Amino acid sequence: MKIKKILQKFNEDGFVIIPKFLNKANIKEIFFQLNELIDVPINNTFKNNETKKNLDEKYLLLKKKNPSLKSHFYDMIKYIDAVNKVSVSKKFLSTAKKLLNEKTTFAGNHQVRIDHAEDSYWLPQHQELGQLSTNLITFWIPLVDLEKKLGGIYIRPKTHKLGFFPYKNSDKEGREAGTGRKKIIDQLFSQPHLKKYKSFRPKLRAGDAVVFHNYLFHGTIPNLNRKKIRWVFISRYNSINKTPYLKDGKASMNIPYTANYGLL
Repeated sequence: MKIKKILQKFNEDGFVIIPKFLNKANIKEIFFQLNELIDVPINNTFKNNETKKNLDEKYLLLKKKNPSLKSHFYDMIKYIDAVNKVSVSKKFLSTAKKLLNEKTTFAGNHQVRIDHAEDSYWLPQHQELGQLSTNLITFWIPLVDLEKKLGGIYIRPKTHKLGFFPYKNSDKEGREAGTGRKKIIDQLFSQPHLKKYKSFRPKLRAGDAVVFHNYLFHGTIPNLNRKKIRWVFISRYNSINKTPYLKDGKASMNIPYTANYGLL
């Protein structure tokens, strides 16, 4: 997809889907390093050769037998070089700079998100707050094909045009707000003047990127597949010109969820 069309779709809808944005070689390298990484706590937990299991099996086994080291594995994912190489690659940075209309951006936090059926936590729709800037974009890229039971992302096109849109408990981070936020959002968009903003779930294959504006309402659907994990690469890029920390000596680096973004 040419950058002109990407910009047009992004500005109009608040998101754009770019097929095969992350290529097979990148995905293969990330999974190779994830296996290398998890084998360290696996070998320190089990005497048998559990490293012959696949990554999903190893993760769920570690979660059951050694949850502390499972958490340590997750914490260290953002530091593996395959993840970092992708997030600061020319392809990602040039696309981010075009969408933000800036020559310099902050490459914000990047991660590989792990969702499985044993974890009931999922994210009701929300706007992307609590970051460095009031203007940022997120790349949400599954590393596996998202068959129906694996769930995925669902979005409300054009809601970025509402700007910062506070609602009940929007001043809380997602996990703190909990899944009860879904009812709040459903009620919010059932109002007559907001009914036109309908949600939809895109069909995505491994490597397809959903790139969205921080004010676009988006959320995730639970993974109901008890054998497979949903592995998703997520990377964010922040505008330097919309960063309060550079303008206010008393500002915190990350904007608090309680802030009035409309005044920043």
